[in-house]
Amino acid sequence: MGDEGASWVGPGGLQVTAVRLAGAHRVWAEFMGVQGDTALLVTRGGVLVGQGYYGTVEELSDVVDLSELYLR
Repeated sequence: MGDEGASWVGPGGLQVTAVRLAGAHRVWAEFMGVQGDTALLVTRGGVLVGQGYYGTVEELSDVVDLSELYLR
């Protein structure tokens, strides 16, 4: 992914953050079936959206309208 820590926001408090999968992030991501070193974490008001962690932008686009996101 290369942009660990990059963050985008959308309507209704939606937040997408690129995270390095280490520690608790790795445990939760693997529990949700996401493997790798990085993932996209999606929350709304601090609550996971869908499965919460997505390994690719393509997977994320199934849950979030990417055209509504802007760089934070």
